[in-house]
Amino acid sequence: MPILKESDFKKHISSKQFSNLYFIDGEEKKLVGMYTDALVKKLMGDYPPEFNFHVFDSDSEITDVSVACDVMPFMSDKNCVKLVDFDLESMTTDDINALCEIAKNLPDTTTIILTMTTVAPPLKAAKKYKKVRDIFEKNGVVADLGFRSAISLEKTVCKWANECGSKISPLIASKLINICSNDLNVLRNEIEKLSAFAGEDEITDEMISTMVAKNLQAKIYDLFDYVIAQNFDKAMSTVDVLFYQREEPVSILIALSNAYVDMYRARVALESGIPTKIMADELSYKNRAWVLDKMAKNSRRISTVALRRSLDALLDLNERMVSVTVNPRVEIEKLISRLILIARGEENG
Repeated sequence: MPILKESDFKKHISSKQFSNLYFIDGEEKKLVGMYTDALVKKLMGDYPPEFNFHVFDSDSEITDVSVACDVMPFMSDKNCVKLVDFDLESMTTDDINALCEIAKNLPDTTTIILTMTTVAPPLKAAKKYKKVRDIFEKNGVVADLGFRSAISLEKTVCKWANECGSKISPLIASKLINICSNDLNVLRNEIEKLSAFAGEDEITDEMISTMVAKNLQAKIYDLFDYVIAQNFDKAMSTVDVLFYQREEPVSILIALSNAYVDMYRARVALESGIPTKIMADELSYKNRAWVLDKMAKNSRRISTVALRRSLDALLDLNERMVSVTVNPRVEIEKLISRLILIARGEENG
C-alpha cells in the first residue's frame, strides 16, 4: 500500500478496513497523536479492554512486546499493541531484527501501531528506522502526517476559535500563523489564550500583536522588510529585540540569509516567467509557499544586483563567524548597516 497522507489516512480509518501493521509518523506531531488516538478508538472502542490493549515505550523490552502480540483477544475482536516513540536508531541490531520478525509473523487477531508522537523523522541515512518502516509499508500501512497547507491551517484555527467560544476571521488567522508557527500544538495554545481574552468577541489584529510572541522566522522577516525599505532605525530596533530575547547570533544570520534566498528565488521565478507556486513545489516549500508570493510582491524594492551583493555580505560574515573570534552583536549591526547601503545602491562591493 502506498504511504498515506492525512486525507487518505483519515478515509482509511473511517473505512474500517484495518491492517495488522501501522507506522504513523510525520513532521506534524499533533496530527500523529490525534490520528493514533482515532485509530485506536476505531479498533478497540472508547474504552479499550486492558487485557487486549498493550502500550510500550522505547524503554520496553522487545520480549515483552513479543509476548503481548501473541495474546488472544478476550471480550474483544482485536488485540492491539501500541509502540510509542521507539527510538529505532538507538536500538540494538538484534532488537531491530526481532521487531521486524514480530511484525512479519503477527497473528491475524493482533494489530501493532508504531507511532512517533514526539520523535522527529530522522535523516534519510537512518538505516534502522528505514528497515522497520519498510517492513510496515510492505505488510501494512504507513501514514506520513506533514504540516497542513495554509488554507487548511486557517480553517482549523477558525474552527478552534469557535470551539473556544470566540471567533477569528481567516485573514487574522493567517496573520497568527505567519507570526507564530504552523505547528498545531503551538497554534492551539495561542487560540485558547486569545479566546480566553476575547470572550465572545472576535479576536483582532491588535490582540495578536499584543499577546502573541513572534517566532524567530517572523521577527527576521520584519528585520528583512526594514532593511529592504532602508529603514535604519526600525532595523536596529529589531536587532535590539533579537539580542534582548537572547536569540543565537548564528540563528539570526541563518534566518536572515534564508529570507534573502527566498527573495532571490522569487526574483528568478519572476524573471523566468515561472509561477511562484511551481517554484515552491519544485523546491519543496510545502506550506511555506506563501513566502515566495510575499517576496515576489516586494521584489521591486531591491535590484537583482543588490540581492547578489547582499548574499555575498551574508556569506562573508558567516565565514568570519566560523573561522575567527568576533563580537556577534557588533558584527550583526555592521551587517545590517551594510545591507541597507547595498539596498540603497550606495555600496558597490
